[in-house]
Amino acid sequence: MGTARGWKLSFIPYYMTATAKWRSPPVDEAIRVLKGAGYDGVEWMLGQHFNDARDLRALVGRTRAKGLAVSNIMCWQDLVTRDRSARKGRVKRLQGMLAAAGELDIPVMNIFTGPMTWNADAARLGTDISEGEAWGAVVESLSSVVETAEQQGVVVTVEPVFGMLVHDYYTLKELLGQLHSDYLAVNLDPSHFALYGNDTAWAVRMLGNKIRHVHVKDAFGRPGVFGETFMFPFLGEGIIDWTAFFGALKEIDYRGYLSLEFENDSYLNNVCDGDWARAAVLLRERAEKLLPRR
Repeated sequence: MGTARGWKLSFIPYYMTATAKWRSPPVDEAIRVLKGAGYDGVEWMLGQHFNDARDLRALVGRTRAKGLAVSNIMCWQDLVTRDRSARKGRVKRLQGMLAAAGELDIPVMNIFTGPMTWNADAARLGTDISEGEAWGAVVESLSSVVETAEQQGVVVTVEPVFGMLVHDYYTLKELLGQLHSDYLAVNLDPSHFALYGNDTAWAVRMLGNKIRHVHVKDAFGRPGVFGETFMFPFLGEGIIDWTAFFGALKEIDYRGYLSLEFENDSYLNNVCDGDWARAAVLLRERAEKLLPRR
């Protein structure tokens, strides 16, 4: 177990700049900073930290050589599209990353459904694609992805995200009701549940052992446009009851990683002088204060 009151902590090393552009530090810098800050693992992202199986193999080797675990890999692919050829290509990419994760003994791969509402060319639900057609596309795609997950022995965790087809507790339950597999589970980020008014602690209890990975991020506002109708403030400064949330995770005996996520450019630039490493250290310190002891 990790040193944070008996919980295992990882971090996603990416951040938003003052110009609202996503950036990632060099991976060796990220490994050094996170190890020094007392993290147990790191969550690497497809497209930010690696682009293919070869990149991932090298990255995992460098990470483990410095004493950090790879808590999971985050592989975002937008499955809500009417372009069947594009969707098949995205499914194939996810299957390739599952094969690499199986080879490298990475137990969890995180995905989401789409549409990626922050991309200008993303499909608009109800306008570019009907809700029913979107569900059909996602279920068909994930059926193939889950079959590969079963073959590779890697759990696929779906993360509900604002604006997407699967975005809260209830849409997640719909998906889990349509696809039944021990290798399809949940990456629970309470910030998105909270934006939609879900009781995050209750959701934890209802999902139980389907939760195989957790993102730790606060929220404030209502669904709409990031930075206008809602934001992700520093941990403990939003609307989530962390005592109840972490208490529920303890109640269900959750033993996976808590992956701390930082998406607040104002805090980064106004408090941390643009230094992502300082933000990572402060975030871990805050998390440890909020966590109950095992």
